[in-house]
Amino acid sequence: MKQKRADMSDWHHVIKSRFLLQEINDAAFQGYASLFYFDEVDAPLWMPIAGERVCVVNNGYSWLQLFPQGSNHVATITFDAQDRIHHWYIDISKHTYIDEQGMLCYDDLYLDLVFLPGGEVELLDEDELNEAYAQGIISPDEYNLAWDETRKLMTQLKEQRFPLLPLAAHYKARLETQISV
Repeated sequence: MKQKRADMSDWHHVIKSRFLLQEINDAAFQGYASLFYFDEVDAPLWMPIAGERVCVVNNGYSWLQLFPQGSNHVATITFDAQDRIHHWYIDISKHTYIDEQGMLCYDDLYLDLVFLPGGEVELLDEDELNEAYAQGIISPDEYNLAWDETRKLMTQLKEQRFPLLPLAAHYKARLETQISV
């Protein structure tokens, strides 16, 4: 299982960045939110989304991550240099936790969903999940958890009922008041 960190400290292509992590407990959201600014990167990062090669990291881009309490997913909302929502990337996870260094982390269960502003939903990395299961890296319960969470989220996204959709702009603005932008 892959461990991922909210501060992305294992990313080697980031030259200059800013990061803020905050616990949130209000009526709309309970969990953690983080804001990561890619002030300077050594090269843009491109990935295939909906059949196209799309830039997901570049100078001036930012990522808002929402870690809902008690859930099995982490939502990353990518903003381009003009502060427009580019896409949503949802990691299916086993759980989130604070590591020995005091950083929020999550155990990634391989499956990912990409949601585009136009409503398109794409499932990624099914092969990685199946391989991890076949090799005994994840248990049958973890495999089923990944699929159950994915099916639930796909339905919510397609029906525009995913509870985090209306929250992105609000929490990005809230965190921006606390980080030098």
